[in-house]
Amino acid sequence: MKKIAFLFLAALLSSSLMNAQSKVKDRDVLGEWKLHVDLQKEIQDKDSDLNFLEKALVGAVSGIVTTAMNHVDIRFDFKRNNEVILKIHNKDEDKTETEILKWFINKQGQLEIDDLDNDHVNVQHDGAWMLLDKQLVAVEYGKVKQAVYWEKM
Repeated sequence: MKKIAFLFLAALLSSSLMNAQSKVKDRDVLGEWKLHVDLQKEIQDKDSDLNFLEKALVGAVSGIVTTAMNHVDIRFDFKRNNEVILKIHNKDEDKTETEILKWFINKQGQLEIDDLDNDHVNVQHDGAWMLLDKQLVAVEYGKVKQAVYWEKM
């Protein structure tokens, strides 16, 4: 009986660890990733704290952002030399712009991208990224933000 209880506890612990965020390694990042923004998840997380007017405003803004995101495809292609090629494809104009950025893994095992500000694109370091269920999810102030994530292509 003790052996069965121990196996059950071990299985439960290992399954919860598999769903936990994990440190990023260089080999995990390499390749192309597509950016996804799901504002409905973010709204649901904060919905209880909002009054009627705030809910209406957030709903309107999320609709605008969702529409805009449907017209662009944003991808990050991570290379071995700590460069990442940012590709922004405007579907309406069938035009793609690219920028080369630098990436690194910080001491906490989180992926970060260096800031870039030029005439074409403005990328500000706004947090870090961790692996969660085979996706790179945003982490801000130690809290996972599942509304913004990257999916490996």
